[in-house]
Amino acid sequence: MDAERRPAGEGGAQRNRRVPQLPARRSAAATRAGRSPGTFQSVWVALAANVVVAAAKLFAGLITGSSAMLSEAVHSTADSINEVLLLVSLRRSQRPPDLEHPFGHGRERFLWAFVAAISSFIVGGCVSVGLAINDLARGSELTQLGVAGVVLVVAALADGTSLARTLRQARREARPWGLSTVRYLLGTSDPTLRAIAVEDSAALVGVGLAGVGILVPALGGPHGADAIASLLIGLLLAATAVALARPLADLLIGKSISPKRLELAHAILSEAPGIDEVLTIYATQVGAEEAILAAKVHPSPDQTGEDLAQLLDDLDRQLRTALPEIGEVFIDVTAHRRP
Repeated sequence: MDAERRPAGEGGAQRNRRVPQLPARRSAAATRAGRSPGTFQSVWVALAANVVVAAAKLFAGLITGSSAMLSEAVHSTADSINEVLLLVSLRRSQRPPDLEHPFGHGRERFLWAFVAAISSFIVGGCVSVGLAINDLARGSELTQLGVAGVVLVVAALADGTSLARTLRQARREARPWGLSTVRYLLGTSDPTLRAIAVEDSAALVGVGLAGVGILVPALGGPHGADAIASLLIGLLLAATAVALARPLADLLIGKSISPKRLELAHAILSEAPGIDEVLTIYATQVGAEEAILAAKVHPSPDQTGEDLAQLLDDLDRQLRTALPEIGEVFIDVTAHRRP
């Protein structure tokens, strides 16, 4: 029917008509993580530590004239901004699915963590490198280095406490997967704990660099050591940001679950008594510890409609049990075979 002959109001009725659908299921892993307040608490602890430490480093940098201390103040400020963005991601990702976002808002975790990594690169890395270049060009005299030393010790304690808490949380999260803490942090699709662990580790390295930068002039060495420390802190921040952003870019594009996990899903389907052949199988991350699985299979010729329905229900249950990161399962039954 053309637009001219369409009854008045029909377009609005079409737009307002709700499409019937079942709510998207959460994966067992995402549900388990959602019950734990540990991730929120880890981010808040890291944010509180970085805000206090950033203020102390800024004060020490202005008092001593140390560009390394100022770079560390920028470092902690960038980490504070990152933690705020991570908190935003945690809140927004918890919104329920809707018609425009049928699989929920889980990928907002990836988006905001990616924005946090970029902000760290710009705010932390570029500003710190700029401070170092300015110091190398103009030179500076360092004074009251004892103040800087006290602040660095306090900063190391604060960052170390935050890192220890994050690692304990990561160890708890890794246990159900049978992984070590490091392997879990490297492979998880949850960007929050990985970001905090990397940031706190980089913060401790930055504190060490700043300490060396002010210690060398105090012992009679060249004053340029402070500027070089500032430059290294900036490069450290840039490298950390790139390392965090790279896996997030893959997740935003639509990364698959690991090949080993995908092989397990393929084995479950191919070994089912009513399945002759698995033609294709995909499993894409749609959130932290959450993926959707889709497969095209050729059933055995002796399967009746009722048998096939029961078989697909059984496979759905087996896949979600064996792979707790799987939320929704879609299996397309086709008469086609692999050529």
